[in-house]
Amino acid sequence: MKNSYLMESAPGALTTINGKEYTYFGGTSYYELHSNNEVINAAIEALKKYGVNSSSSRNSYGTTPLLLEVEKTAAQYFACEDAAYLASGFLSDIAAVQAFINMDLFDSIFIDEISHYSNNYASKLSGKSVFTFPHADYNGLEDSIKKNLLPGERPLLITDGIFPIFGKIAPLPDYIKLIEKYNGVIWVDDAHALGVIGENGRGTCEHFNLNSDSLFFGGTMSKAFGGFGGIIPGKKKFIEDIKHSQTQNGSTPPPSSAAAASLTGLKILKSNPGMRIKLWENARRLKSGLSKIGIEVENTNVPVAAWTLNSFNEMNKIQTELMNKNISIQLINYMGTGEAGALRIVVFSTHTESQIDSLLFELGRLL
Repeated sequence: MKNSYLMESAPGALTTINGKEYTYFGGTSYYELHSNNEVINAAIEALKKYGVNSSSSRNSYGTTPLLLEVEKTAAQYFACEDAAYLASGFLSDIAAVQAFINMDLFDSIFIDEISHYSNNYASKLSGKSVFTFPHADYNGLEDSIKKNLLPGERPLLITDGIFPIFGKIAPLPDYIKLIEKYNGVIWVDDAHALGVIGENGRGTCEHFNLNSDSLFFGGTMSKAFGGFGGIIPGKKKFIEDIKHSQTQNGSTPPPSSAAAASLTGLKILKSNPGMRIKLWENARRLKSGLSKIGIEVENTNVPVAAWTLNSFNEMNKIQTELMNKNISIQLINYMGTGEAGALRIVVFSTHTESQIDSLLFELGRLL
């Protein structure tokens, strides 16, 4: 699927694409922090002080005060003992799986069939046996474990917390009961959930009120928090392994400007819970409206919805017609969409009711 779109402004409810301003329902800037003045100014000041990047890894001279401050503040935000700040969210999954190997926590991997590309890479790089199970299917997972796990072996379950296209939340309460029975562990790529769901915005584990020594999670600062870089909160022993991993020490850390942006975004979301409540309200407004025009979506606070039609051409026509009305949604080919792709809508906390209603009206006219 060819991408011919050029973003020419910061992402937000109004975004310039190919030289034209649209009401934008794509991407992952859930609170529009990527264009927030506090976030931008913090990044600018850090850029002036620390330069473009440290030009060194964390096991040499690459650690700056801002990197440490992100880790400290993230640990507080997620109510964990410590946190590791990595060069990207993609690397978080690889670093976590390598840490599990070093800590001797599992023998075989069981991964959701449409889990993120980064989880798939982490699984393949592990050198362990890897088995897929049907998407978000507890029974399918149990069947796969019974079929493939040898006596005495321990499973590592890998899943997204919120799946990025259709916005489905992984059934973690069911998973944890099963995995603990086999003395295994769970890794949750929570990139789309951190800052978004849970009473305090701590993600999928908090959403389900889960607390288990078998449960680990991580994600990115590049979505809800308006920054950049991977983040893994957790217990000190686990985080120390991450901090001394080849993934961490073999790469240049996030620039201090990105750290300053991430740190500011964390502080803004922590001190302004009303932003999250507004995001949930907008998510429910969108999903209620989609249901009324015949699009089946799950009734959750996740600000993401998607659906497919019979062909790419049908979906491309809808996207094009909406863009003619200055409304932009995504037609995307991704994990779990099938070859034709899917139409994906994302709402931000900054979208107005009239913007959401206009989208729903135009969609209803086209369906």
